[in-house]
Formats: sequence, C-alpha cells, structure tokens
Amino acid sequence: MINTTRTIRLQNSAPTINGKQRYAVNSVSFIPADTPLKLADYFKIQGVFSLGSISDNPTGGGGYLQTSVMAADFRGFVEVVFENPEDTLQSWHIDGHSFFVVG
Repeated sequence: MINTTRTIRLQNSAPTINGKQRYAVNSVSFIPADTPLKLADYFKIQGVFSLGSISDNPTGGGGYLQTSVMAADFRGFVEVVFENPEDTLQSWHIDGHSFFVVG
C-alpha cells in the first residue's frame, strides 16, 4: 500500500486573458521567464518564478498569467487527477522520476 501525501486536481481551461485566448491549468496560464527555471532554482535567484502560486485544486476563477511552479516534497507520493470540463479533448504530456498511470 502506498500512502499518498497529497492530491492535486489539475483542471484545464481556455480563458481570454488580455484579449487573447490562452490555455490554463487551475486558472494559471504559464508564461516563460527570461531566466531558465532550473538555473533560477539552483542559484536561488529571487523573482523569476512564483512557487506555490498555482492551487492544488481548481479555483473556478478567471484566468491570469504567471510563471508558476508547483512545489512537491522529496519522496512524497502524489495523486494527480486531470479534469477536463471543456467540450474538446485535452492531451497532457506527463513525465517525472517515477509515476504510474492508473486510469
């Protein structure tokens, strides 16, 4: 038995932000930073990304732009639930250290 330490519900949406349709996850539409995220994390450069700015659950609010990164605990077991309320098919690219697709 694996005890999950966290459940993350990711819900995609297609809000209009600044007059343009964007795609978002839990209301956050990702914008890339000028500094690569891994370098900013390794050298502890402040202000490049916002850790924890994306919620573990859908907010139901309007979409907004953010260079967001979701934090995780080392060796934690996380259950990720993908939700799609849209009328179109949404595909997700997932990768990581070790994961199991259940259904």
